[in-house]
Amino acid sequence: MSHIPAVNALITAINFDRFAEIEARHRPDAVFQSFRGPTLRDAVSIADWHREFLRDYQDCNYADLEYIEEGNTVAVRATIEAKGYDWRPFTQRVIEVFEFEAEEDEEVARRRLYATLRDITLDKSATAALNDALGYRGGSPSQTRQVVKAFYDALLAGDREAAAAQLSAKATVIDGVYGVATGPENVLGLLASVPMPAFGKLRVTNLLAGDHMAMVELAIDPARPRYADWVRLVDGKIQVIEGYAMLREIGINPYENYAHDRHLRRVIMPI
Repeated sequence: MSHIPAVNALITAINFDRFAEIEARHRPDAVFQSFRGPTLRDAVSIADWHREFLRDYQDCNYADLEYIEEGNTVAVRATIEAKGYDWRPFTQRVIEVFEFEAEEDEEVARRRLYATLRDITLDKSATAALNDALGYRGGSPSQTRQVVKAFYDALLAGDREAAAAQLSAKATVIDGVYGVATGPENVLGLLASVPMPAFGKLRVTNLLAGDHMAMVELAIDPARPRYADWVRLVDGKIQVIEGYAMLREIGINPYENYAHDRHLRRVIMPI
């Protein structure tokens, strides 16, 4: 039994501000970790969190949905289209991971919501690499898992040569916080430049593989999710790595708004 219909039902409830349904779609003891924080541990708190979230994200709509399902876990890559405090539209890319306790369950047991910064723009080379990956239809889950696992094993071990062997010539990283880079060496350079805490080591905590896409979660402490990557393959090589993060966990203000560059209030002093 696929859990994608249950995930779609929850996303639809979020899109239409149905807070009672949002609560009903979670187990009473559900755990929700998001880029805005904090960690929530019951369905009522999760519904209340969405009341605040949908106040800041008016007319929220999850668009461009892509799915990877493995066992009782579904990963969704989406673009949130919404309007801010003054009704100016913006977009924000997200990865959301939904976990269910059993195959027949329709209530979400655990959720993790990663995001980029808002309104990311790509240059021509990054756009071309992404469009090429989006149009690819081959591959298999087993091959995807093998390639992605080999890449992250090499990357986290500091073996640049082995990591580069898994990248295509057009490899591109689109990181929602640290920038965009094209070309194998530039990709590895950007990934190596991501700041890390003084203690602990980043490791893969979850890997879901589809025909030509994979979702990889990384953390130092598994109880505190940190990063998630959406990896796209073309002809057995990694073409695009989209980087998402728990913004609050890495020290980025998740409550971004554009109030500072419009409707600026100034005191007019008498002459």
